Amino acid sequence: MLTFFAVIIFAVLLWVVPFLWQRGRLRYLRSRELPQKQISLLAQELALYRHLPPAQQRELQQNVSLFLRDKEFVGCDGLSVTDEMRIAVASHACLLLLQRDNNCYPELRTILMYPDAYIAEEIHREGYVESSRQSARAGEAHYRGPVVISWGDLRAGIANPQRGHNVAIHEFAHKLDEEDGYVDGRPPFANSEDGKNWAPVMREAFFELRERLHTLHEESNPELNPGTTVNAGSERRPSVLDTYGAQSPAEFFAVATEAYFIIPEQMEAAHPVLYRELQKFFRTDPAALLRSSHRGG
Repeated sequence: MLTFFAVIIFAVLLWVVPFLWQRGRLRYLRSRELPQKQISLLAQELALYRHLPPAQQRELQQNVSLFLRDKEFVGCDGLSVTDEMRIAVASHACLLLLQRDNNCYPELRTILMYPDAYIAEEIHREGYVESSRQSARAGEAHYRGPVVISWGDLRAGIANPQRGHNVAIHEFAHKLDEEDGYVDGRPPFANSEDGKNWAPVMREAFFELRERLHTLHEESNPELNPGTTVNAGSERRPSVLDTYGAQSPAEFFAVATEAYFIIPEQMEAAHPVLYRELQKFFRTDPAALLRSSHRGG
């Protein structure tokens, strides 16, 4: 009997000790203060930072502190990774974690950084037939693996926020999406009640974007569909979403997340229902923060 209880206790300790150690490690890394130089870079690289209340600025600093100490940055194609690059990536990655319990991308260990767009091999499989081709990319998120970022593309997104593109936010949205084991455009909700309308709202917005892409394709290639009448209603409907999101629900979530954080007021005006659904997940309301700053300033 004593042996039985000893085995049970040992089994429990095998689970509890690593859990407590990891929780303590995360708490300790979050508690490490960022140097003032890194805080200045944080304010410089993340446009939304100055609009955050002091408590959320502090939370962001803590998550960035953890991110920088927990992840390895590797320069590729001769790129020397600087503190500015590390802060730029970490700040946008951690923006997605604000006001939510998180373990700061626990499956991610490495960020690969290229100086500019890079070439990657793309493999397609149809049944027993496998084909590959080379494609230029600004970034990618490997399932349970590294995130790849083009510094040139991230720099351009930060310098031109009106375009609504940010490769770091896009790729880290994919990392959030995979946390439940599926890359399907539905990240795991802490409260299932908050996500009860997610599927129908995202589905409608996704198919609307696909219809918009189809319309744009017909307009640019009228000879392919002679006699086809373009739906004027969908033509007039405003959208701030990149049509790249029409590829799949996972890409749609990543594109919508970019717009939500980078051009939130335009996003809220063009897609109010979608915006509210994203706000239930992310908790942070970027459009409200900007409105508050406008009133105060």
